[in-house]
Amino acid sequence: MHAFIALLAVAGIVGSVPTALGAQTRDSTRVVVPQQEPAHWHLQVSSFYSKADKGFGVWQGQDARLLYSSAKLSPFVNVGTQSRPNGRQQLIGVGSYINIAPWMYAIVGVGHAPDNGVVHFPKYRSDASLFIAVPKAKGLMVTTGITDLRYTDKRAGGQILSLGSMLYRGRGIYNAAVFFNEDRASGARSHAWQAGGQWGTQGKYWIGGSVGAGNEAYRLLAATPFDARFRSNFATAFASKWITKSSGLSLRLDFEQKLDIFNRQAVGLMYFVDF
Repeated sequence: MHAFIALLAVAGIVGSVPTALGAQTRDSTRVVVPQQEPAHWHLQVSSFYSKADKGFGVWQGQDARLLYSSAKLSPFVNVGTQSRPNGRQQLIGVGSYINIAPWMYAIVGVGHAPDNGVVHFPKYRSDASLFIAVPKAKGLMVTTGITDLRYTDKRAGGQILSLGSMLYRGRGIYNAAVFFNEDRASGARSHAWQAGGQWGTQGKYWIGGSVGAGNEAYRLLAATPFDARFRSNFATAFASKWITKSSGLSLRLDFEQKLDIFNRQAVGLMYFVDF
């Protein structure tokens, strides 16, 4: 897996890719911010279908996340699977939201995808993000994070550093971030950006979307190693609606354009429930 696709998974903006961790973003259907409320469980299950042109075929998969929400720690576990024409791979991840102070919280997690000869995800992945409220700027937070990706071949993988902001204003939540990637095999560096927003009311509905672009620079460690350089664009939109006081559905549409490689469209459906 190259750095930019890994970046999209980290950012949580490609809903068609089930991720073991959500450590760089909040849930699109459940805005997780530090708050004092009774502990409860949150379950979400999702499925996606996508198709890429130029011979890359159909990608599909399922994902499930269970989260226990409390005042200080909100641990979660994720399991998922994804299949492509060349095979299927499973993954599992654990992590937690951590309320450090009324003006600061963090999200940490680790994930594992067994290497059975089919590689869609890193074999090992670790994430950490920090969210800090800006003094005297109501509703504004700055964010920073780091992701480490490792594969069976210890020379492969890399790190992703992020820096961004989130603004809570009225019924809207707006975010933007830049990502700086470094490939472990070649030392090559690349970058990407993402911006988006969502509008609505928790417990009723959310609608939103994101756009972004970036470049990829990595070394493919094949029998004859070679350096890959690509540019990619993406866009995503979603709508979530509560059908009862504690459950609802979310529909997500994604588009990814890997210039000169393929175009991919995806649709995902999620069911979520609090209990």
